[in-house]
Amino acid sequence: MQEKDKFRIEWSCRRGMLELDKVIMPFYQQHFDKLSNAQQTTFLRLLTCSDLQLFSWFFNKKPADDAELQNLIYLIQSKIAN
Repeated sequence: MQEKDKFRIEWSCRRGMLELDKVIMPFYQQHFDKLSNAQQTTFLRLLTCSDLQLFSWFFNKKPADDAELQNLIYLIQSKIAN
């Protein structure tokens, strides 16, 4: 990914809820470059979801309808729990 794209992605990681900022930004900074291309694409799709959807998936443990998104959510949750 180009630096310009990384800046845009990092900007998109900034959410309107502090709780989401504490989950999404650290995951991006520490793990994004290690993800497969498919996982990176899924992460970018995740960033297009609303804060309410993300909060529901991460904190209310409601599953996402999309299996790829849900798998990435599980991955993020496992990485931030450590």
